[in-house]
Amino acid sequence: MPAIPRYFQAKTRLLDLVNELPDNTPFPPERELSDVFGMSRTTIRKAMDELVLEGRLVRGAGRQGTAVAPRKQVHRIGLDALVQDLAAREQVVVRTIGAQDVINVESVLVRGDEPVGVRSTYLRASRFPRFAERYDGTTPLRRFLSDAYGMRFGELCPWCTTALATPRVAGLLDVRPATPVLSVAWLGHDLRGTPVERSWVVLRGDRAHLTMQDLSAPARP
Repeated sequence: MPAIPRYFQAKTRLLDLVNELPDNTPFPPERELSDVFGMSRTTIRKAMDELVLEGRLVRGAGRQGTAVAPRKQVHRIGLDALVQDLAAREQVVVRTIGAQDVINVESVLVRGDEPVGVRSTYLRASRFPRFAERYDGTTPLRRFLSDAYGMRFGELCPWCTTALATPRVAGLLDVRPATPVLSVAWLGHDLRGTPVERSWVVLRGDRAHLTMQDLSAPARP
């Protein structure tokens, strides 16, 4: 078997130390860690750099040094909740695109007091007349379309990809531009097989875990 790189050995031991310390605790300096673990400062520095990139350590400006990063709370969000628009949301915006031919409904998904995703849906204005006047943004979108327009949804074709947050999406999610995100998209049809809905959701990978289940089961209120 190939030898385990020294920096990886150092990273493993540093990670054990990180897990033992409370959030925001100052982390020992490189020189001290080098003496304790019997490894070069270069090796320790490389291991710490990776832990910073992974969000386990944070570096302060100037002489503030390095500290244990606050533990991140990860929220489980089901694909069905995304499709049925059951996830908690705020900042719901309805806009028209292309001489009022296409309707865009956008919202920010939240858990607690922090954003975890952005949901955007496109609809044909001719299929849902006076939508912008009738929709107040408080009712789950699919439920509103069913109640107000008699829409009955049929086949769903979802897919998932990784992407980089655009500057606009990054601002809504409170992350840096080009931060890796999970993009979940789907094309919704009516019972005749006609496409009626094109939606996508961008989720923060450090705050949301996507769970999958049988979408044929009825949505829970």
